[in-house]
Amino acid sequence: MDAYGLLGVLRLNLGETMSYYLVVVTGCMSVGKIQDSEVFRVTSTEFISLRIDPADEDRMSEVRKVLNSGSFYFAWNQSLHLHLKHYGVNCDDWLLRLMCGGVEIRTIYAAHKQAKACIISRLSCERAGTRFNVRGTNDNGQVANFVETEQVIYLDDCVSSFIQIRGSIPLFWEQPGLQ
Repeated sequence: MDAYGLLGVLRLNLGETMSYYLVVVTGCMSVGKIQDSEVFRVTSTEFISLRIDPADEDRMSEVRKVLNSGSFYFAWNQSLHLHLKHYGVNCDDWLLRLMCGGVEIRTIYAAHKQAKACIISRLSCERAGTRFNVRGTNDNGQVANFVETEQVIYLDDCVSSFIQIRGSIPLFWEQPGLQ
């Protein structure tokens, strides 16, 4: 099997047993370059069982659907894996770090100058969900659907960055009648 990189090991609790799967990216599409780093959107993944027992296809298809939704991105960057280097694991060439959100990269022209404009939105993995299911804040102060959006402009050797954040109102609350 050809793969672009390894996402890690997925552990699924299947009642009385645990199943372990190696998750690999088998399809991706370039969305552009940010300086010298190419950014890719994940388009397909594969799950390789690390045990002999049969896979739970219903759960696997749900996880696969999320990972293949077009909302996950990666870029090859050696500094993303510093924690594994601490243990002597050299994984720069194969382990990927995903970001959920959106990336748009465009080349823009102003008179005779060329610049790169990037919009990068990062969705927090702490409390993501639909607005009817995830609201307010939790005991750790993490608000629902927290998104950090960064606008970056590269012009010659200059870089301009502007960050906006948004999320649910940081209050504890519930709405009767809704689950």
